[in-house]
Amino acid sequence: MGTGSELLEKEELVTLVECGRELAAEVGLTTLLKTILDKASVLTDSPDASVILHSEKRGTLYFAHAVGDDADLLLKQWGESAEQGIPLRSKAGEVFSTGRSLVENALADDANHFKGVDGDTKRPTASMICVPLAVAGRPMGVVQILNKRSGGYTERDRVLLEHFAAQAAVAIRNARLIEELLAHMGFYAYRDDTRGPTELIDELNSPAHRETITILFADMRGFTQLCQIFGSPEDTQRILNDFLAMLAEAVFAHRGIVNKFLGDGVLAFFRGEEQALNAVRCAFTMLANFGGMRDAWDAQTNAPLGFLDVGVGIATDTVILGCVGSERAKEFTAIGVGVILAANLMSHARNGRRILVDKRTFNAVRQAVAEYEGPEQFELKKPGETTGNLFERYLVKSLAAGSGVAMPAIPIAPKTGGGEVFISYSHKDGEWLTRLKTHLKPYIHGETLAVWDDTKIKPGERWRDEITAALEHATVAVVLVSPNFLESDFIASSELPPLLAAARERGLTILWVPLSFSSYDETEIRDYQAAINPDRPIDTLSKAEQNKAWVKVCKRIKEAVQG
Repeated sequence: MGTGSELLEKEELVTLVECGRELAAEVGLTTLLKTILDKASVLTDSPDASVILHSEKRGTLYFAHAVGDDADLLLKQWGESAEQGIPLRSKAGEVFSTGRSLVENALADDANHFKGVDGDTKRPTASMICVPLAVAGRPMGVVQILNKRSGGYTERDRVLLEHFAAQAAVAIRNARLIEELLAHMGFYAYRDDTRGPTELIDELNSPAHRETITILFADMRGFTQLCQIFGSPEDTQRILNDFLAMLAEAVFAHRGIVNKFLGDGVLAFFRGEEQALNAVRCAFTMLANFGGMRDAWDAQTNAPLGFLDVGVGIATDTVILGCVGSERAKEFTAIGVGVILAANLMSHARNGRRILVDKRTFNAVRQAVAEYEGPEQFELKKPGETTGNLFERYLVKSLAAGSGVAMPAIPIAPKTGGGEVFISYSHKDGEWLTRLKTHLKPYIHGETLAVWDDTKIKPGERWRDEITAALEHATVAVVLVSPNFLESDFIASSELPPLLAAARERGLTILWVPLSFSSYDETEIRDYQAAINPDRPIDTLSKAEQNKAWVKVCKRIKEAVQG
């Protein structure tokens, strides 16, 4: 079977060769798509053209780019970020699915023609050629041209567009690969960046330099508990992908750079004019979008998900910016105190204190802030050091009207100063409770966590109500297990059952500490993780080893609190 090239004249073949050269030279996806459509329109004498690509996630097609009078409307209503997609039962979907081109010169009366787009544009499609976009047999979408000015579309038009689409598909694939390369090197930016991929690659290959940027860290609170509730790896991956995609889109929407994903969080950079304001606006967009996302997850489980939240830390500073690594493996990154500062602010942005910023960021955005708390001094210390440098931080609670950013629709959690830890123990083991609380003091002073045990119940208060309320706010329960603990009728009937129920129903994390050898394996405690080896309980260790064990317990508690 021939390629149909014999239908083309010499001038048309030359035009195809020249188009191929132009497409090969363009590596920016947005510019490339426009070039493809401009060329396709000229080649076929058509006023309207579009590149329609397939979204694997949505299972539909979408307009990646369009030219013509209705181009902006098409991209808004049927583009990549639009709620609705072009179904596979459409003409474009038929071409995408079968890999066979279509030439239609009487679409108005065609019952199989998808009328959704025509309805939006209020302009019916009269004629159309739709050809597949594919590389190495893998379909990616279609090129569609409409409403030829000079009569109907011919076999010559089909052959010409098919040859052109073959070149265009390779160019699109290459542009996508370059985007992925930039993303993997830590330089994934919004597509309307005034600089193309070539300029970005040149910057990646340039020597590191000093630059004042705004750094943003964002992280989900309670992700570990969420994973325990949903259970399956597939659900965990889906939830994490949805969350990280939401964070990335918020960064792109405010002209930021996604530098890397960190577990269940993101590191982003903001540069240029209004960089600090863009970062703060981005943080509020993240919070606003997370509210709806959490509601969607909540509808999929019987367990309440009120413990889920987002924490954001933002700092503005002069850092060293550039690529580190080898010629074969390098990464774009920032190095400096500002990065450490932003990470520290993010770690303390919890329990209703959602957006913490440094002094320099706050000064830059002060006119746009409606409500805030601060300044609050804190000490930034390196690991192992007893003293550090003093900094100031601000809690940004809302932006002024007209900021263009929706306020977060997530209920504010009670301010506790840190993640809530509920300690269950036998009063006969009170000395071990004291030892644990002594080792937890640095975390309490550093606002990493807050500790509750029944010594906080004041005389005359209803102890059962106090325990219930404390459990409702707790994210981690620490159980000090010994024969005394297992022997207690009160613990067995009144304290342990609601604690275990909270673990099952809302994902409360339980860590248990073996104080002595006991028959814990005859109870439900055996199903939960021990903070240290049960074969070496605390009371079998030397004093030095006990201190080492308590330090390990505290670190495990901190990890559980931070999710």
